[in-house]
Amino acid sequence: YEIQRGDWSSDVCSSDLILAGVLVGEHGLGLFHLGQTFQLLGKVGLLYLMFLAGLEINLNEFVRYRKPSLVFGLLTFLIPQVLGALGARWLLGFTWPQSILLASMFASHMLIPFPIIQRFGLGRNRAVTSTIGGTILTDTAALLVLAVIVKSGGGGVGAAFWSRLGLSLAALVAGSIFLLPRLGYWFFRRAAPDGAAEFIFVLAMTFLVAYASELAGVEPIIGAFLAGLAFSPVVPGRGVLMSRLHFVGYALFIPFFLLSVGMRVNVRSLLAGTDGWMVALYMTAAVTGCKWAAARLSGRLLGYDRNETGVVFGLSVNQAAATLAAVLVGVRVGIFDDAVLNGTILMILVTCLLGPWLTERCARRLAEKEELRPAAPRHENGRILLPLVSPRHADAITDLALMLRPDRCTEPVYPLHVASAGPDQPERVAEAERLLGGAVA
Repeated sequence: YEIQRGDWSSDVCSSDLILAGVLVGEHGLGLFHLGQTFQLLGKVGLLYLMFLAGLEINLNEFVRYRKPSLVFGLLTFLIPQVLGALGARWLLGFTWPQSILLASMFASHMLIPFPIIQRFGLGRNRAVTSTIGGTILTDTAALLVLAVIVKSGGGGVGAAFWSRLGLSLAALVAGSIFLLPRLGYWFFRRAAPDGAAEFIFVLAMTFLVAYASELAGVEPIIGAFLAGLAFSPVVPGRGVLMSRLHFVGYALFIPFFLLSVGMRVNVRSLLAGTDGWMVALYMTAAVTGCKWAAARLSGRLLGYDRNETGVVFGLSVNQAAATLAAVLVGVRVGIFDDAVLNGTILMILVTCLLGPWLTERCARRLAEKEELRPAAPRHENGRILLPLVSPRHADAITDLALMLRPDRCTEPVYPLHVASAGPDQPERVAEAERLLGGAVA
């Protein structure tokens, strides 16, 4: 009997789901409306996407690549923020508050094609790790710009604002990174090993941290990412809990988020005048050019090859939740008009089609290259023998064997049960067959 490792892979195609949302939404065929149900499930899907992105980060690898994350995070924020603000001021004639807020929308991005990275098994690639680490930096900075611009319009920026925001963010990060893993270890030691209670616990803690981040003055996606980062050393990468988290996210919540993004697109509104088209073309060109420049410069500084640079650009060009949050707040407080809102929707559609396409193209070539690269010799690349005595402990010890199996190991896991000879030997052999078959299943 051989137990081969079977990684759960996502078949989610981001661009297809977004186009499906455009087609079946209220601005398309009108089959579905963006009501409270779609909005709720879409928001949960967004939080779930950021949670899984943080969950895939190996903290040791993240500390190892902290310099690339800082380099990419600074470049992918500063280049769009500076160039986008100058372009909006000189080309569109916006005021400085409008220009700065518009540029902050270019600086932020969403990891919408991350399921594609999962499908190709590149979650721990150095380029992907630095992109995920840079995402939390640039999204936090962009959301801080949004908060400052809105507060400055009402005269609410001062020493009290900065001290309150700094203290709340410090408390959120410290509570997530240091307290949440310890709470997880304590719970997993006492929870039943069926996985259902563990799944509910992880999900509840993720939403709790997301709500705490909203109380701290930042977007909930920051808290969801921090929750995933905190649980990454607690949740085994090849356990039952990780499989359930992936399945529920990629089969239910994340598709609803992608559909809700497409359902917001109103193509007809762009035909009402030229102002919306001018703003939309500028926004799309600016965000694409600035994100490409940041990815290319980061790739040169960090020594990435062409495919890794393409993956960085494909992951970071997508605009979605943070951009929508910024433009909706800007319209609500009177900073933006409907032309910017329509241009934002078109920019989201274009970037959410470009990002997944480019990510899949580069990730496929990068995965093929990784397969051809010889694995470094590791001392733990040996066979794992799995002794099974009774069905009572078979599930737990099988999970343990799969967790201990190295990533690049080509050897399967070998379960073993010894059936003693005797008068009832056929019954014992049949029982052994059932036990080993259950382990394989």
